[in-house]
This record gives sequence, C-alpha cells and structure tokens, in this order.
Amino acid sequence: MNSCLQIFFFVFLLLNIRAVPKTLQLNLMPSGDTLSTNLEVFQTLANEWKDAYNNNNLIKLSLLYSENSDYISSHVNGLVTEGRDNIIAYFGKGIELGGHIDSIEILKINLSCDIATLFCKYEAKNCGEKVIGRNLLILKRIKDKWQIIIHMTVV
Repeated sequence: MNSCLQIFFFVFLLLNIRAVPKTLQLNLMPSGDTLSTNLEVFQTLANEWKDAYNNNNLIKLSLLYSENSDYISSHVNGLVTEGRDNIIAYFGKGIELGGHIDSIEILKINLSCDIATLFCKYEAKNCGEKVIGRNLLILKRIKDKWQIIIHMTVV
C-alpha cells in the first residue's frame, strides 16, 4: 500500500472512530471471544509495549510488530517508516534521547475477525517535557498472536 493511500485510510478511520460513543466497543467478535478476554489481551500488549520501550528492550518491542508493519507519525521523514526493523531503529533513537512512556490507556477497540483497531491515549516524557498523544494501532491475529501491522501516533 503506498503512503498516500495509507494516510487517506487512517484519516478515514480517525473520522469514523470519532463518530462513535466514548464507550469501549467490540464489533463482530469471532466466536469464543469476549469483551473481557480481548480487553485483557490488548491491555497486556499495550503494557508489554510500554515496558519494552521503557526498559530499552528492542528485541521484545520488535516481537510486537509484524515484519512488514508501518509506523506513521509527523516526526518521521516522509510521515511513514516502513518495516519492523526501521520502526524499531526509530524507537531506539527515541529511547536513547531519554523518551519514556508513563501510561497507555485503551479508549476504544473495534474487532472484526482477525483485525483489531485500538485507539489509545498515551502520556510520555520526551526530552524532559510531558506530552499527551493518541495512538491508532491496527493489529492482525497471526497464528493466534496479535501483532501490530500499522501504528499511527499523533502528539
């Protein structure tokens, strides 16, 4: 998928996510999945991401992303970093500069079969300054494991 199409797709998703109520939602759950089970799984994933980042564990961080994942942020050249290795290298630079994630809160979940979107609020310290931002994560269940395929950050 080219960069322009990805950006259009995310703007479309953000507009649609804003139109729904502020309650946690799950749509079209696969059989056997429940609200509490999925919320636990996704909150665990968010905590693993935060802990790996804060402990400079780039190997553990990389395991949360699919090989061909994309990271979209106004802080990266060209707005998109493509590929797990490039994403992890980018986060490694942020860690070296003293970045620290204080919290990640899942605000909304949409789930359809093996694709999930998570809309999250995060609080962090970048260069000693507190920032509050939003993440949109698109995850795909691959061999019974959820992996991030697209990660978008807005500060």
